[in-house]
Amino acid sequence: MGLKHRYRRINKITSEWNLTKIHPLITTYKIPNDFFEDFKTYIKLYISKALKIEFDKNDKLFVKSIDEARKNRINITPNGAVVPKREFQLEYNLILRSWCDLFRQITVNNPRLLKLFRITPNIRIKFGKELKDNLNRKLSTSYPHSDAWLEGPWGMNCFIPLFGDTKKNNLRYHVPKSKFSESFLKRSPTYKNMQWVTKYYRTLNKLIPKPGLVYISDYATIHNSFRKNNCGTRVSVDTTIIVGNHLPNKDRIKEYTPKIPFIGIDEFIEAGQSEIDKPAEKMSTYSHYASKVLKTIKF
Repeated sequence: MGLKHRYRRINKITSEWNLTKIHPLITTYKIPNDFFEDFKTYIKLYISKALKIEFDKNDKLFVKSIDEARKNRINITPNGAVVPKREFQLEYNLILRSWCDLFRQITVNNPRLLKLFRITPNIRIKFGKELKDNLNRKLSTSYPHSDAWLEGPWGMNCFIPLFGDTKKNNLRYHVPKSKFSESFLKRSPTYKNMQWVTKYYRTLNKLIPKPGLVYISDYATIHNSFRKNNCGTRVSVDTTIIVGNHLPNKDRIKEYTPKIPFIGIDEFIEAGQSEIDKPAEKMSTYSHYASKVLKTIKF
């Protein structure tokens, strides 16, 4: 189908969902200020439980506490994702409830365009200095990558920088040059194996994602965590959605739902593991770190 179909999808959701397109493959949604502040509060409550630190409404002071707890890695993956555990699954469900409400706002004018909604967003801490066990990991998000390499070619990324040093520590986008091939989006067990793709891409150096905006990008873009010298820590949320008549790889389908749920009202997500448990293994190379253990409890 090539880039033309991908351009049409971005144009379609931009028009139908009243978004702001910033590139033929990237569009954005402005989160209402009050909602964004509440959402940050839920994220901070969750992180404070996971890192055993004090909650603080002040972003700078809270990030300082995060940095001081850097070595407390029991609930943090090498890539900086905060893993839900039973000890703080209530706080996790507050995030999920707000996340679902956010996407109901985004898609309100035409919810049918959202084919599949992912209920496991990544709450991610990217420390100013990379964690040692993530250096040279073949699935490190510091490598320019497309989620297509794990999920299949037809999803869209969603990224929200929340707080911290989002000027020097952020996501960097890369888009196709004149040539594009679907082979750029083939399945791969590692990001490192696909770095040959980058020679066909150019970097959007002037695009620095801003807090309070949802960045929705087609999988034909590639992106990576990017740190400038002497940067600080940042906190962000990232996930994926499916638009149009497409499906992710079978290893990922469990993470999606055809309708946006009412978490906290109709159902509850049970973490499925405790802090004292041995970390759950992924179902496969291509699956999410929490999909094997998370359970949905219907009310």
